[in-house]
Amino acid sequence: MGKRVFKGGIDLHQDSALHLRGINNYKNVESIHPKKVYIPVQQHIGEVAEVIVTVGEEVFLGQPIAKIGDGLGANVHASISGKIIAIEKIDQGQGEEMTCVVIENDFREQPREVHHETIDELTPEIIVERVEAAGVVGLGGATFPSHVKLNPKEKIHTCIFNGAECEPLLMADAALMVTQGEKLIRGCELVLKAVEAKKGIIAIEDDKQEAIDVMRNICQDSLNISVIEVPSVYPQGSTEMLFKTITGKEAPATGSTRDLGYLIINVATTVAVFEAIDPGIPLSHRICSVVGDVKTQKNVYFPIGTSIEDMIDFCNGFDGKPSKIITGGFMMGKTVDTMAASLTKSANGLIVINETHDQDSTPSACIMCARCVEVCPIGLLPHQLEKNYLKENWKRLEKLYVDSCINCGCCTYICPARRHLAEHIVAGQQMIKERQG
Repeated sequence: MGKRVFKGGIDLHQDSALHLRGINNYKNVESIHPKKVYIPVQQHIGEVAEVIVTVGEEVFLGQPIAKIGDGLGANVHASISGKIIAIEKIDQGQGEEMTCVVIENDFREQPREVHHETIDELTPEIIVERVEAAGVVGLGGATFPSHVKLNPKEKIHTCIFNGAECEPLLMADAALMVTQGEKLIRGCELVLKAVEAKKGIIAIEDDKQEAIDVMRNICQDSLNISVIEVPSVYPQGSTEMLFKTITGKEAPATGSTRDLGYLIINVATTVAVFEAIDPGIPLSHRICSVVGDVKTQKNVYFPIGTSIEDMIDFCNGFDGKPSKIITGGFMMGKTVDTMAASLTKSANGLIVINETHDQDSTPSACIMCARCVEVCPIGLLPHQLEKNYLKENWKRLEKLYVDSCINCGCCTYICPARRHLAEHIVAGQQMIKERQG
C-alpha cells in the first residue's frame, strides 16, 4: 500500500515551514481545567439543540444541557461540573453568534453513575441509542451525528476506521491511537456490531509508524480487524481519497461509500462510541493539537467549550505577535477573529500563526499555470470554478461539478498567484444550494 493511488494531492512533508513546527512529545497529552466553559448548543450538522437547563442550576459532568428533537442533530452535555452562570449568545469568531451555556467550574468533576456491559449483551439498536444519548458526532471535523451514521439503510460489509490524520501539524489522532489503542479496538468492535459488518480496517498514514506498530500489536489476535498503512499524501484522510486508496474504487459522485458496502468513521469518533457504551459517558472532552506560534506546542485533552484564550494561555501564550488563529487544520481549518470563541467537538487542532510567519495572501491575476488542476484530487478545474463564481455564472458552475469539491485547499495552497480558490469554490457551492432550495 506504499504507492499513491489517487491523482493529485500534495506531499506537505516537502514544506520546510510546516516540517519545522509541530509537537515533539505528542504522546504526552495534558489535561486543561478551565475556570469556565462556554458550550455552544450547535456543534453538529443538523438542527440547533434546545437548551434544557436554567441559569443558577448546578450540573454534573456529563449532564445533558441541550437536546435535539426529531430532526438531524446531536445532544450536548456539560463538560465540567459546576453552576450555570449564563445562557447567552457569544461571538464564535466568524461573524456569527451562537447560543452558549456558560458553566463555572467547581473542579469536582463528578460524573453521574455509569454502567458496564459486555459487547455480547448489546444489540445494534442499543448501541445506536447509547451513541445518540451521548451526543457523539464525527470528530474528524464533519460533526455528522454518529447515531445516524451507525444506523445506515445500506448493507455494510466493511468499516474503514480513519486514522490517516493528513492535516500537517496535527497529532491528536496519533496520540489517541498510541495511548488509547485498546479503547479504539473495542470501539471498532462496537461499530462493526452496530452496522452488522464483517470486516474492519484501521487506516493509518505511513508517517505515523509508532501508531501503526501499536495498533498492529493490539490487532494481532483479532480475526476481523486489521491495520493498513497508507501513503502520507494530503488529503489522504478525506473519505473519497481514503476509500480509493484502500479499495481502488471511486466513491459514488452522487451517493456514498455506503452504497458500495463501506462505512468510513474517524478513529476519535470510534473511541467516543466505545466510551458511550463503556463506561457509558457522553462526549464531553476530546484531544486537540495546539501548534504553530505558541510558546509550548501540546496535545491537550480539553472539556468542550474551553475558550481559545484559555487554551493558548495553557500553552504558555503566544510566540511573537499573533496574526492568524485557525481552528481545525492548517489546510481546511477556519480562521477566527476573537479569543472568546469556544473550542467544540470539531476542534482537533488550534493553530497560531504570528506576523513573522504569516505570508502575504493578497491575490494577483491568474497566470493560467494549471497547478491547481494538477493537485486537485477530485479532478476539477479550480481556476475555472473560481472564474465562474466571480462572474456569477451559476449554471456553468454546476456543469463544472462544483458540488464535488471536498474543500481540501490544495488549489489555494499551490497557487503562485495566491488566488483564494477554495474559499470562492465553497462560496459557489453554497450559492448553488441556496438557488436550488
